Amino acid sequence: MHECRFNLTNAILAITAIIVGLIFIGCSVTLAGSDQNLIIGEVWAMGGIDPALYSYNLNNFLVAEGLTSISPEFEIVPCIAKSWETVGDDTWRFHLNEDILFHDGSKVTADDVSESLKRTMEMNPSVKGQLNIKDITKVDDNTVDITTETPDASLPARLAYGRASIYKNNEESDGSISKPICTGPFKFVSYDKASDTLELAKNENYRDGAPLLDTVTVKFGIGDANAREMAIESGEVDFTTEPPLGSTARLQDNPDLNVTIHLLCQGYKLKFGDVSKAPYDDVRVRKAIAYAIDRESIADDILLGRGKASDGNALTPGLAWRNNEIEGYSYNMEKAKELLAEAGWEDTDSDGILDKDGQTFKITLYTWPQRPALPLIEQAVQSQLKEIGIEAEARVMESDAISERVGEWGMIWVGGGDACMMIPDPSYYIENEFLSTEVDYHYANPEVDDLILEARSTFDSEKRNDLYKQVQKIVYDEDCAQIPIAYHYLCVVTKNDVKGYVPNPAHHDYCINTGIYRE
Repeated sequence: MHECRFNLTNAILAITAIIVGLIFIGCSVTLAGSDQNLIIGEVWAMGGIDPALYSYNLNNFLVAEGLTSISPEFEIVPCIAKSWETVGDDTWRFHLNEDILFHDGSKVTADDVSESLKRTMEMNPSVKGQLNIKDITKVDDNTVDITTETPDASLPARLAYGRASIYKNNEESDGSISKPICTGPFKFVSYDKASDTLELAKNENYRDGAPLLDTVTVKFGIGDANAREMAIESGEVDFTTEPPLGSTARLQDNPDLNVTIHLLCQGYKLKFGDVSKAPYDDVRVRKAIAYAIDRESIADDILLGRGKASDGNALTPGLAWRNNEIEGYSYNMEKAKELLAEAGWEDTDSDGILDKDGQTFKITLYTWPQRPALPLIEQAVQSQLKEIGIEAEARVMESDAISERVGEWGMIWVGGGDACMMIPDPSYYIENEFLSTEVDYHYANPEVDDLILEARSTFDSEKRNDLYKQVQKIVYDEDCAQIPIAYHYLCVVTKNDVKGYVPNPAHHDYCINTGIYRE
């Protein structure tokens, strides 16, 4: 196993120990009177409450649940479904847990499962593609058959995806849902769109026992790292993530705060805007840029303990389906320059910038502001590319605005939060990033497509993993389709009396847990 400061196996063992500890202390925790309330300062905006469109956040904050779930050990675990099996090449049968109740006290039935998933896929077509579902059929009140578009070994894992949550269809006259009724440990109370604030209350009747907190308030859209830092220090919030990188040590020294840094299945990378067009249609150019990136200096000088340099594979070390034999591209400026010269890029007018056939190698790097490391990584990449004769403008804007610029000549995303574990299966990440019918940067390799589709329909886990490892070898070492830079560790800051938080590295970026309480 690849060793790093935050070794995945050690992290899982530590997390498991915490969970076991919480089970043992159970009723013995000393709660601070009746003030069991938590205010969370969330990085990302929510923007709405209809579970067909926003169930991912409802899932992260334990309001909504899916047929299956994902454990901190990266395993598929039962949730609304208690068991499942295949009943044909392209059909899975799910048996519902008969003890599952909606927040209004009504029982969850096969009709509810079918109706909520179909409604979500109709209103949010991207979810339909991610789930690969063709049809859903009621067998009886407690059983559903789900047929996939193609034979799919990963469907139970896909249904752990937060956007596949199950909810009651209590549509209003306009077809929307403004008061979601779900099944999780917390119940919806209210949502104020103007302030992007969600209010939750404990579900006293939750099947596994009520959470320790009475209420949770989530203040969404605190996108500025300095604003989050001020909010936690001033007491405006009790729990937040991703403060400025340079503030970690100072926050750790604050006796009123607790700082946790934990592994995520996420990373930072460079993603080309379009690899089907110049200059990135030439693999030598892509590899030259990969050799020009000094990952170690970025990890040491920018991430400051909140990340580790990538070894060439974006998938987090320790995953069973990860290829640990990726060679990658070590920092080598001379090799980068050689490859660019082979590709016909030369500095013909001695201005320090390469050119070819009258085109100057001037590009734009784009990133977004919410993750504090990204603008700093972007600046480092800008400087390193200059050393090989590529002039790059560095711009910071919202990701939606960046998406509108992917057609610009030579644009590159400097990405972060690149999650390889939204579900407990390699299909989510590898299909979204490298299957030609799914990608947005025009990467297409027929061999890769064939391997991915073969893996999807392969039910032997060892054989599936081998196929996915072959994909990784091609996309990273041979095609240099994307350039991993570093693995991302999440920094969570809480008030000192907030106890019981259990990191779940499989979530993006985190989820709360029922054992959180105020001491």
